Amino acid sequence: MKKYIFYIVLTITFSGCYPIHKTIQLKSEMMVVDKEGKPVKDAKVYLISSANPHNREKSRNMIKTDSTGVAKFDKIKEWRIEFLMIHGADSYFWNWCVKKEGYKTHTDIIKNKFEKKKRFILIKGKSEDCPKNFR
Repeated sequence: MKKYIFYIVLTITFSGCYPIHKTIQLKSEMMVVDKEGKPVKDAKVYLISSANPHNREKSRNMIKTDSTGVAKFDKIKEWRIEFLMIHGADSYFWNWCVKKEGYKTHTDIIKNKFEKKKRFILIKGKSEDCPKNFR
């Protein structure tokens, strides 16, 4: 057994890559209300996972709000291989987009701290598709 561990460590050292169980989507909750504070049912809430260093979108998950205006997302983890060199590891960040016919589409581009519980107020207006890229 010690022999196998030695070979694994040796391989990681010389190849510069290693396995990691990475969070690609945080457990989070979004409450969507209208201007009067009433819950908005069936609004499409998108949780968009992106990663640096190349600012690429990795996943886009959508859940509709329930009768209380809430959409809940589960945590998703995934085994990945990362590298011990410049630009070899992905650093994830998350953005929100909320869309409902009859309301302006709301986007939240997060640069610093992601809030796991968020409340959006939708305003009446023209609905548009969520942006393809959050740069």
